[in-house]
Amino acid sequence: MKKQAKVINVSDRAASDTSFAEGVLAPLVGMKLTMTRAIDNLTGKIDATIRYPEERRSYSDRYRGAHILTSREDGSPRCVACYMCATACPADCIYIEPAEHPDPLIEKYPARFDIDMLRCVFCGFCVDACPEEAIIMSRETEICAFAREETLWDINRLMHRPELPEFGLGYRPNQELVDSKVMFVPREKLVKKMAGRITLKEDVKMIPHVTFDPNKD
Repeated sequence: MKKQAKVINVSDRAASDTSFAEGVLAPLVGMKLTMTRAIDNLTGKIDATIRYPEERRSYSDRYRGAHILTSREDGSPRCVACYMCATACPADCIYIEPAEHPDPLIEKYPARFDIDMLRCVFCGFCVDACPEEAIIMSRETEICAFAREETLWDINRLMHRPELPEFGLGYRPNQELVDSKVMFVPREKLVKKMAGRITLKEDVKMIPHVTFDPNKD
């Protein structure tokens, strides 16, 4: 025999469950939490504010920032101009012109490799598509320019990155970069623990705008 469904009157149950004491104490409990947080902020126990640019959020190694072109041992670009990155790019911001490589073991190399940084959506698809580990991403977030031409990064700009010691490497399938070389040395930074929802921040120096000179190392 099918059991009859029990009908519950929500209003009656709420009225029977509540009491005068709960109605008075509930706001006080909320006020206690608010006052505790306020005191912690005033005394410095919780410091969730990041004082940019002297302090910066400590981003993950998976962060997708500005791109980097890696090189071989001899300093030549590791890219073989296979167009895999340009094909996978949803923003169509990568332009490649191939040329024949003098080494018979390497079929092609990019005579021209340009990325339009204003069109790029920093999705990392180019990094995933590359079979040679020739393109990776950094943790560089501060990309500024005074002219439109400065946002069109060519192969020299992508390989020689004077800003990277301050930011470090970002998203790359091979965390150790066993076969590829990057033309910069990361700088060690002091990372401080924080309370609250923001858990880490790092102390940095002011980073001025870097005007790229392809003739300098």
